Amino acid sequence: MHFEVPKAKTFKEFGGEYLMIVISIATALALEHGVQTLHHRHLAHEASIKIDAEIQANVHALDEALKHNDDQQKKIQLAREQLLAGIKDKVDGQLLIRQLTQQHKLGLSITLPTLRREAWEVAVASQAVSWMPQPQLERYSGIYANMRDVQSISSSGSNNFLDGAGMLNTISDIQMGESDPKTIYRMLSQMNSAYSSTDGNLQELRNKLAKSANDAPHS
Repeated sequence: MHFEVPKAKTFKEFGGEYLMIVISIATALALEHGVQTLHHRHLAHEASIKIDAEIQANVHALDEALKHNDDQQKKIQLAREQLLAGIKDKVDGQLLIRQLTQQHKLGLSITLPTLRREAWEVAVASQAVSWMPQPQLERYSGIYANMRDVQSISSSGSNNFLDGAGMLNTISDIQMGESDPKTIYRMLSQMNSAYSSTDGNLQELRNKLAKSANDAPHS
């Protein structure tokens, strides 16, 4: 910033010129600050649009995963009910297993959606989030923290109490003709529990993301 030294000879003239210089500097700084503020707000606004779109895309991904899992769980539940009815009716074990495997494809097909985080990570890296209003920033950070936690729990399988090795052994026994209906029923019960537990977490996350999308201000 450039300014000229006052050339006034009297104190009054000097004071007047000095005051003008101070006002000029203050005005220039205020204008510069205003331009930077507008620029920062623009960056924050653009980032929030992309983050809101990303959250909405994740809602759709969760909806698709939940539908797939629900369809698969219904098949497992049907097989489980039919098997239990046969066990109670004391149907021959091998005949019951043969009927079950002919009507149903036994296996676990849980879908975990790939949730996007790119828009949020770019906003953090560019510091655009630091220029967002505090309530908006807290809403976003809470949503992405929930996404991380649910993905971690679901991927680890620590919440569904499924004996993976035991399930594979039971399926192998079925293929070799050495299994029994009660063991298969227990396996199907574990599968059903795995779907319910996983989908419970996914549904809760989906509801939070959808609420966040609804709470987002519309431009």
